[in-house]
Amino acid sequence: MNIKSKFPLGQLLVEKGVISQEQLNTALQKQKETGELLGATLMALGFIDEETIFLPVLAGQIGVDFVNIKNIDIPQDVINKIPVKFASHYKVIPIDFKDNVITLATTEPLDIQIIDEIGLVVDYRINTVLASEKDILEAIRKYYGVGADTIEKMMDNVLPSSQFEDEFSDLEELDSEASISKFLNQILLEAYRDRATDIHIEPFEDELHIRYRVDGILNDAKVPPNIRHFKDSIVSRIKILSKLNIAEKRKPQDGRFKVHVGEIDLDLRVSFLPTPYGESVVMRLLNSTRLFTLEELGLSAEDRKTLEGLIKKPHGIIFVTGPTGSGNTTTLYSCLARVNTEDKKIITIEDPIEYQ
Repeated sequence: MNIKSKFPLGQLLVEKGVISQEQLNTALQKQKETGELLGATLMALGFIDEETIFLPVLAGQIGVDFVNIKNIDIPQDVINKIPVKFASHYKVIPIDFKDNVITLATTEPLDIQIIDEIGLVVDYRINTVLASEKDILEAIRKYYGVGADTIEKMMDNVLPSSQFEDEFSDLEELDSEASISKFLNQILLEAYRDRATDIHIEPFEDELHIRYRVDGILNDAKVPPNIRHFKDSIVSRIKILSKLNIAEKRKPQDGRFKVHVGEIDLDLRVSFLPTPYGESVVMRLLNSTRLFTLEELGLSAEDRKTLEGLIKKPHGIIFVTGPTGSGNTTTLYSCLARVNTEDKKIITIEDPIEYQ
């Protein structure tokens, strides 16, 4: 355990040579205007970095240890000692268990209320360490699975496991804060953050697999095992968004819908295919907010010059080929954007239409 510092945070940073007195004065003046905490103000001004400077110094000031969770491989039996609903609600992650003491990484290591409330549901003594909120949330997704807290809440609101055979088609019966819609949003957000071009939802006899295609390669998305009980409801929700027939389960269907993620709009092109264990779903993610320019495609200067010369010719044909997700459509739309001027009318013939 670190020894608590008697110096205020700002002065401590100056004493350690992390920031200058002038930078501290600037931050204090800015803090008066915004009302933000000093640490947040210093980071917003670009004077300090959270993980390498601010949090370690803050930990020393308040007398706790700082842990970089990204450098730790947490055993699953340690993760299982704290229910996901508490990890998500309090933004904590268990990182170690030894001699009946569980160590929790949190952004508020001195918050007695959090320690006491978690202590009511575990039979261990609790030790807390300081960690980045971003790293904690990432660890919760990594070890518990995407949307694990949502699935657990949904499990609390549905029938006993012996009655799962009927599945759950009535989405309105699920709690509004723990719904299929929320879980689907979490999946879409995670896929976007991972730069996925496609999401594959694949049913099997006793499980449901969700995979993201990133850089042309499919990767498993860690999801809670209980998600298998909601596979029909997830498919139905996607069909509703795509304005398709939710009762049709024996024929392939294609559709599309739009969602808003962060500051961008995503177009999703969706296909459904029946399988022995339910419908398989593939969603293609297309960023409709912004198209790449030719300069952003990663072409060499020589290749870009050649391509620009070809697309400016008055007639001819250009073939663009490559595997799924390699950038065929992106390349073509970048070319169209380059030649799309006020004196030209452009018509595309597409099936399906990728960007709308």
